[in-house]
Amino acid sequence: MVHYWAQFENRNGDLFRFDTRIYLQPIEKPSKTDLCIGAVIGKNPGSARPTGNDNSTLQPIQLGHDKFLPTVRNIMIEAYNSAGIALQDNPNKYIQVLNLFYLCGKDLKTARAGIHNIQTTPICRSEKNKFNFIFYAWGGPNDGINDYKMRFIRNPRTDNHIWFDNKTKKPKETIPHEDDFVKHTLGLRHKLIIPSVARVIKKLY
Repeated sequence: MVHYWAQFENRNGDLFRFDTRIYLQPIEKPSKTDLCIGAVIGKNPGSARPTGNDNSTLQPIQLGHDKFLPTVRNIMIEAYNSAGIALQDNPNKYIQVLNLFYLCGKDLKTARAGIHNIQTTPICRSEKNKFNFIFYAWGGPNDGINDYKMRFIRNPRTDNHIWFDNKTKKPKETIPHEDDFVKHTLGLRHKLIIPSVARVIKKLY
């Protein structure tokens, strides 16, 4: 039983991670009846790796030292509890993970250098979907990655936006700009963002 699943692809020696899913409850295997309840946007996949060599399907993720996925899961579970909404009605609920780019890397500097050397940047097919809400967690302004934010800003895939403004120290429910300091989950105190997430979740039920 695993919480974190994704499809990995090795392209010309570069490892990409697509269709990453955070299941709120552990599952044995993804199915077509699984329910996507929202999305989170991070910078890029970190050091987590696949458990096998099959590039054709979703497989469990070896997290390693990657704390992003578990942190998002904890925030969402706390928000559901705060909203008073049970998770047991559908055990296969998951959060879709989107990224500014999908090249895996041990740190942002390494991944950014790698993605700049790739002529055509692969995009996850999940970006075409419409989401109940999007939780933005792509960090502060950065000249090396600001351009990648624009496809989400210009073409929002939701009517419900959630992010924490690190400048004002307040949660926001608007579309962030590329120069906004969107707080990453690292160091974000859950109690500062959970009320906004819970409010949006409650509105959807």
